[in-house]
Amino acid sequence: MAEFDASKISWQDQYKLMIGTVTPRPIALVTTLGPDGPNAAPFSFFNAVGSDPAMLMFSVGDKTGSAKDTVRNIRATPEFVVHIVSDAIKEQMNVCAVDYPYGVNEIEKAGFTTAPSCKVRPPRIVEAPVAMECRLMQIVDLGRKPYHVVFGEVVYFHYHDGIVNDRFHVDIGRINPIGRLAGKGGYTRITDRFEMPRLPLERVAES
Repeated sequence: MAEFDASKISWQDQYKLMIGTVTPRPIALVTTLGPDGPNAAPFSFFNAVGSDPAMLMFSVGDKTGSAKDTVRNIRATPEFVVHIVSDAIKEQMNVCAVDYPYGVNEIEKAGFTTAPSCKVRPPRIVEAPVAMECRLMQIVDLGRKPYHVVFGEVVYFHYHDGIVNDRFHVDIGRINPIGRLAGKGGYTRITDRFEMPRLPLERVAES
């Protein structure tokens, strides 16, 4: 059995363990608005937090010596839009992952189309199958890098036609999301799904 004392290995090696172990990770393609205009960047340290109200979180590590554009923009304009990355827009998302200088519009570089959001100022990406407009709840700075953990309340949902039914059930197949794996180019698709009914308590006891 392989065992590691986290205090005795470098942060780089801990990073390898984390991204290789916590998989697949959903990808948030986040648009923000700052003094120099809009920005888009993907983050795979991302997930839902709760549903009353609907809340999301994503974590952003600093660049060398400065905060990334996303964090700088959210501090200036405490709103953002989280998009789910589908297989159809993976190449454009990858363009947004490039570490451009501050003020470069990644949305234009990627060839995305934008539309005004309904309740927040940053634009949303039309090609994304899901866009969730968020207002900042809190930024928590953690760790030595540090990591800025951004918490947002979802105030408006956008879905492409055919994804959500009248009972608010989401067809994940129609979203066709991709997830992040380890390595510089590691991704996965949802191509093999299965269901397991939750067992009644008495059947769990019997087993």
